[in-house]
Amino acid sequence: MSAPIIERLFAAMRSAKGFSAAEKTVTSIIASLGDEKQGKRDLVAHIVEDFALTQKVLKLANSAMYAPFSQGAASISSALDILGANALMHIVLSTVMVSDAELDEDATLSQTLLASELARNVGGDRTEDVSVAALLYNLGQMMLAKYLPDEAAAFERQLALGLGEDAAATRVLGMTLQQLGAEVAQQWKFPSSIISIIAGTGDPSLVSIAKFSRSAASLLFAGQSEEVAQLLADLDVPDSQKTGIAALVQHHSVRLSARPRPTRQVSHEELLKDLLAALSEDRHPSVEALATAMFPTLAQVLKTAHCLLFMLTKSGDFAVRYGYGKGIDELRSKLRISKDYQPTAFHAAIKNNVDVSIADVSRLKPTALPDGFTMLLPNVNKFVILPIANSGVSGLFYCDWDTGTQLSPTELDVVKELRRLFLPYFPA
Repeated sequence: MSAPIIERLFAAMRSAKGFSAAEKTVTSIIASLGDEKQGKRDLVAHIVEDFALTQKVLKLANSAMYAPFSQGAASISSALDILGANALMHIVLSTVMVSDAELDEDATLSQTLLASELARNVGGDRTEDVSVAALLYNLGQMMLAKYLPDEAAAFERQLALGLGEDAAATRVLGMTLQQLGAEVAQQWKFPSSIISIIAGTGDPSLVSIAKFSRSAASLLFAGQSEEVAQLLADLDVPDSQKTGIAALVQHHSVRLSARPRPTRQVSHEELLKDLLAALSEDRHPSVEALATAMFPTLAQVLKTAHCLLFMLTKSGDFAVRYGYGKGIDELRSKLRISKDYQPTAFHAAIKNNVDVSIADVSRLKPTALPDGFTMLLPNVNKFVILPIANSGVSGLFYCDWDTGTQLSPTELDVVKELRRLFLPYFPA
């Protein structure tokens, strides 16, 4: 095994049921096996419509049991020549069947099957090749969703934090989804031609179609049919072929529009904890680099108007070293916390090294705010000030809001932990 995540994945696979096959596909294959008039082409056509059967057939054909007879089965056609009817029947009968309605409840599998259908309509005379490519190109995501639910949830939270798919997967898994799929395919002894498709480095035309079909299926499930139309416009296939694909896209767009879209609600606390974990693992060369990595996500999650980092200057004042939000340049140049004590919330935080939370700025006396605060931040209605101190306070971690957003106690606790990440950058 090349990575801990692969070990966990295969351990989970050994103790769980495999993927389910569509009931109508299994029924069609059994009927074809019992009908002498049905040829191998019909069997192949049915199998490549189903992810569970495709990966099982290829996995068995490339296993040690059939190694003496196999030169690396890269297609369902070649796999069937190696396995024979009896082995195929065993695979089919040992696979759990689900109805169309049950299949629709598995979003990841449904998207993969839709991607395969789109690929078959794009691939011209390479129907089998493109269908297998589209089914297996998504292997990493399929494995993650089915066998690693905790990591899958963490991956979704990283996406919600604004990370791209590769960055999110690498942070959670230590590798991208394509790399995960390729690792699995390698463990299953799939031939290099299939592994390279999964990794995105293989036959350019197959990889291109697999990428298109995967992206299009994902967008259709998200209700973004206009984006699919743009993908199709950029696809390098004849216009006559695009017309048929566009009709198929429209059909599925209408079908999926009536489908309820369950969304997993990720709490702000979960997102903040993921941000804390990610920033705790990374080393940042400067306080500005840490703030740059933290503040945009913090602002997005908590809907802040501003996130500011104050630092003690040589003059003894506190000035904005880094900020995120509207009018930051002006705040950096004009907003100061005087070294001379004044009865403001900021001075109270500095002098006493205590966290200050103001839920309603309008109830404060003007003297409770630093000079220029009301002019520079006229719409702020609440804020929190968290001192950064080793021996004495030398920095302030500040967030404010101009909306009715409420910061819960558990969210504030995580924000306080984020504040601690700045301590190494401040003098003892």
